Amino acid sequence: MGSPRFARLIIGVFAVGLVLAILTPVYSDEIGWRLQERGWLDGVDKLYSEQCGPSTLARPLWFMWPVRWYSAFFNTGFPDPFWVRFSGVLYALAWAGLLLALIRRMAAGAAQNRAVAVLMLGLLGLGTLPLQLVWSRPEQPILLAALGAMLVAWNGRERLSWWRPAAITLLAGIALSYHFKALVLIPLFLACIVPQRSPALWRLLCAAALLGLTAASAQYWFARLSCPADAMLAAQHAGQSLHYEGSLVKLALRALANDNLPAYVTLAAPDVTPMSHWLPYHLVTKPEQIAWSAAMIGLWFIAFLLAGGALWRAVRRGGIKAALDLRVVFALLLFGIASAYASVQMVRNCYEAAFVLPLLAMSFACALCAEPNGGPRLPTMAAITGLAMLLSMVMVGAIYGPSLIRAAQASGYLAEQPLSVPVFHYDRARAMIRKAAALCGIDPDNHQQRLLIDDATYFTFMQSRLPDHHLSVLDPQWRGAVTDPLSYLKSQGMDGAVVHCRFLDPATRRHARAADGVCCLSRAMF
Repeated sequence: MGSPRFARLIIGVFAVGLVLAILTPVYSDEIGWRLQERGWLDGVDKLYSEQCGPSTLARPLWFMWPVRWYSAFFNTGFPDPFWVRFSGVLYALAWAGLLLALIRRMAAGAAQNRAVAVLMLGLLGLGTLPLQLVWSRPEQPILLAALGAMLVAWNGRERLSWWRPAAITLLAGIALSYHFKALVLIPLFLACIVPQRSPALWRLLCAAALLGLTAASAQYWFARLSCPADAMLAAQHAGQSLHYEGSLVKLALRALANDNLPAYVTLAAPDVTPMSHWLPYHLVTKPEQIAWSAAMIGLWFIAFLLAGGALWRAVRRGGIKAALDLRVVFALLLFGIASAYASVQMVRNCYEAAFVLPLLAMSFACALCAEPNGGPRLPTMAAITGLAMLLSMVMVGAIYGPSLIRAAQASGYLAEQPLSVPVFHYDRARAMIRKAAALCGIDPDNHQQRLLIDDATYFTFMQSRLPDHHLSVLDPQWRGAVTDPLSYLKSQGMDGAVVHCRFLDPATRRHARAADGVCCLSRAMF
């Protein structure tokens, strides 16, 4: 099982699993975060809608503009759900490739390299995690930037270089441009700068620049997530995570009690009722869900024990020098970051598994490479996990394959998954959406219009000005203090709405015109 052939099999099957995950419908949040980073198109970033008040529209910081341009260029050049999923698959493959490259450089030999690679890909291939890893969300570029910085740092330990500390700072800036989650990775980026063989003053300047970017980003992201004009939404945002309530001791105790890393493993297990129907409901039973979760937690926990044991033996054998080894530093930092992130999260959505579990895999890989052979049980555990991954891929394919194939044959909307968009055949949906919009005099080529859109219509009206997302206006769970959607749209000076009719309540539906299940509202109808 420790042969090169078995390792190639695991790597190949994992890669094929990611490629086949292109069938996964595009989930609403993948489109929603694109809606929130439209600075290059609109001049400002925004939230789903504008009821939060002054914090709703925010001009990106100077170093964020290249990322905004990159996003606008590719999204407007390829306005189709297929390219969203394609980019997600591409990013996931690139991240897996970087992980394998890092393991190869850190491992003591070919046998250890194979065993660690098989174990990590085996863990990452369990359950529905391969489907979640291809979600095109900000976690992907953030994790890519982190792995890139680690590779640059590892290769720069023994070579005099001016560009490496600057490159690490640049990668951190890219990560900070995408999402506030990058803030938790700043200790890792700093740790990548410190060991570089470049003048100390230069490293100090790069570290200071990184801290400056971090301070500015923290202010930017926290201000954007505040909601001074809508108390209901502000309370929702505050309830997502722990916050200071006057006592550091109480906060620390609550964080410690809330630190539940196994919960992220269960988020990647087949579920009876997956979050927001990102996969169809009731394709597994509750006992089956529990069995999946228990088996996956068991494998991840054994990997944790192996990694912890390897770290302990490495430090005990090498003392202070071993404790300062970059592999040990990376392993401890990554585990601490994942644990700290988990400790403050009060609401854990399933896409968080695609952030926390890769961090743990990176941590375990560094830890196992810190000891020359990774421990006596590493080859056995790698073989067991690799076989479990192969079995998991087959079982997940049997459970969800038929629904994924049905979704791939649809266009525009899915009855079983109301908050997801089919990956293929968007041209048919675009024609249907344009037909419905025409009933209200809404022209997709008029980029000055302000519209209310849904996940499918966004691709047709991507270049409209400051669009609002239907969830934040029409869905009672997410619209905060908005009680009358039509009055809100009128007060914001919106020019119309083009959404699927199922998202409209009966009162609003009476004002709308419809074609093929897509409803439109013109300004006159408000």
